[in-house]
Amino acid sequence: MLRLCEKEVIVTTGTFEFADGAVTISERETHELYRAEMPSPTRLIIGDAIERTKEFVSKARAEFTEMNSVLSELAAR
Repeated sequence: MLRLCEKEVIVTTGTFEFADGAVTISERETHELYRAEMPSPTRLIIGDAIERTKEFVSKARAEFTEMNSVLSELAAR
């Protein structure tokens, strides 16, 4: 992602004298400087936390499923 970090307007005016009169020339330039913006490291930390939470939930479900089958076998006896 690019973000505008600085904007500079340069105005120049020049007058040239000719035999039939003076001519004034005005020029205006706009210079814009952009910088690449790196993603916030906070997003990476949150992303890691989400992945770890998903892994925890997945393991917990597997353990509960296993415990449920053991309890079902004991109840049948």
